[in-house]
Amino acid sequence: MTKPAPLLTALSHCTVYPAAALSVETGALMGDAIGNVTDVVAGDIYILDPKAMSQELVLGRQGAQSVVAKGSSVGAAGQIVTPLARHQIMGERGASVEVLVLDIEGQRLALPLGPLSSSDEYTLISSSTVDGELNHVSQVSFARGTRITMANGLQIPVEQLTAGDRVLTRDNGPQPVRWTGMQTVRAEGSNAPVVIARNALNNAEDLVLSPDHRLFIYQRHDTIGIGMAELLVRARHLVNGETIWRGRGGHVDYFHLLFDAHEIIYVEGIPAESLLVSPEVLAGLGEDLAEELRGSMAGQAQTQHHGVEPSASDLGGVNAAEILRRASRR
Repeated sequence: MTKPAPLLTALSHCTVYPAAALSVETGALMGDAIGNVTDVVAGDIYILDPKAMSQELVLGRQGAQSVVAKGSSVGAAGQIVTPLARHQIMGERGASVEVLVLDIEGQRLALPLGPLSSSDEYTLISSSTVDGELNHVSQVSFARGTRITMANGLQIPVEQLTAGDRVLTRDNGPQPVRWTGMQTVRAEGSNAPVVIARNALNNAEDLVLSPDHRLFIYQRHDTIGIGMAELLVRARHLVNGETIWRGRGGHVDYFHLLFDAHEIIYVEGIPAESLLVSPEVLAGLGEDLAEELRGSMAGQAQTQHHGVEPSASDLGGVNAAEILRRASRR
């Protein structure tokens, strides 16, 4: 039996549902709850039980493990939280949501990384295992050496920025950095950075990002075919093994930039998002950084920048990087 950790500090608060609340309405596994990658079939349609009650999972850290912290309404303090799978589902209106399936000593939970509605139906698009710890599933960070465009037009390595420095944003002109943070992790599994070679997306030099960091791409023509010109694309969805790949091995220094709002800034000459504060991001920062960030935010919330996030299926089967590179230049 896992022994509770009496001094365990809360790291992040996440909204979860019992996995059984998200089940197949139509498809091969009708009636089955969402589960790990061997328990689902792409194309099945899921619904969220309208009677399902969400619960608050409070996460903490114990060594290298993600565990339940004190104050959680699900699980007991000290129990290990194991991520089993990551699923991408798409609603009837075209919005995609990623859902993590977690296990807490036999209890399965669904952690949506976006809004879910009981009035919508969701088609399962893709599934994958979750490599590494839960605390690294949703990092938004730049690797050491990434050049950020400042308010005066100069490009400065991200590690040199400090709170108060003014950075050029796409929508709101020069804005001061509110907070910076840094982590060093092994470049393995889900922590392995995405390397975007020079000019792969019209970037001036090689760009190294955490895999869930989203790039802002404006299509002059809707080449992807999702009905919107402004896209927020996760770096890991652009990997093609040629001009964009995962950089594995050794360690990587990840740097985080926070502004008063969720901004689009310029990195190596192309637009990308700044840190968006959410429970999942806080869970990926580690206890010390998360507490520091909470103090900086002083309870304020952030709203995601406008822009549609294409699903893996929207970008699958083609060299999405090359298509988007051309679409953004025409």
